[in-house]
Amino acid sequence: MSNVRGVVLGAVCLCAACGDALVRAPALFSTADNVERVQSSVVFDTLWVVGGPDDTLLAMPAMPRHDGEHGMVFFDYQARRASRIGADGTVLWSWGREGEGPGEIKNVRAIDVRDDGAVLLVDSGNGRVVTLSPQGEQVGETPFRGAGTVESVAALSDGLLALQGGRAPFATWSAEGGFVNAAGPAELGEVRLLSHQGLLAHWRDQRWVLGFRLGNGWMVFDGNNLVGTHPYVEHSEFPEIRLVRQGFRRYSHIPERPRTSGRTLSVLADTLFVLFGGERPVGRLGRALDKFDLTTGRYLGSDLLPHSAHYATVGNDRLFTISLDRVFPSIVALKRTNRET
Repeated sequence: MSNVRGVVLGAVCLCAACGDALVRAPALFSTADNVERVQSSVVFDTLWVVGGPDDTLLAMPAMPRHDGEHGMVFFDYQARRASRIGADGTVLWSWGREGEGPGEIKNVRAIDVRDDGAVLLVDSGNGRVVTLSPQGEQVGETPFRGAGTVESVAALSDGLLALQGGRAPFATWSAEGGFVNAAGPAELGEVRLLSHQGLLAHWRDQRWVLGFRLGNGWMVFDGNNLVGTHPYVEHSEFPEIRLVRQGFRRYSHIPERPRTSGRTLSVLADTLFVLFGGERPVGRLGRALDKFDLTTGRYLGSDLLPHSAHYATVGNDRLFTISLDRVFPSIVALKRTNRET
């Protein structure tokens, strides 16, 4: 495990009467942890594009996941449905019906694909996990109460799920054992809100990765045990947190939302891919795909995507991106070539 650098949290009282305070985030990493980003010479070919003015499938696509073969699965927040796209760009199926009854969904903000190809939808609104077959048929519905709104999920082995968001910053859950909080860095202290700004990805067996959306690093867990803490290649400070106390009530929020650092995580074999927001390279926001060795935490270099993306996921032989910058969102399948820039 790399060293975790902590600081004593300093709270500056802003309003004694109402109990407001501004809390500095922990320094889990320093600028000395980071190295210069090294851009590879890889070139991507575009295999297919879904989306455009004549395409009514996409409204607000998000959360792309490799389907275990040569296609991908995603969830559309606005259309409230999950869809699978095959290797040639054909939409194989779409599933979703809003409601509170059996076979309906209410607030899905986290999905993943199991190793067997089954698609999991965490429906926080109805308090259940919906399981779809690789063919898009509902094959299961498991009660899932008391979690709040889950923002990210990773399907581990033996039916275990890693969760982020909701009432626990990060935890694991199984139908048999319920919730178990995972042990994150003690330095997070009062600013546990930062722990909710995370992304999850399954590595292998019961190992999983959490990367911060707002902040400067990623962590590796084995079940509920923290086994590694590593910095991003580009240093990105954690934001300050405002704590508000009103009588017996207490809540926290981020006064000024910074630019997202880690936009998405995906894992292929022992390599972690982070689509980075950050500040650099200038004019190439959302195009740096940083690579890390999961066994050591070592930075391996970066690929430059041919376009800016809000989401990206890496599959066996291709990369899928979702871009929301344009009037019409698009999903693009890319393939690395042997050509060099």
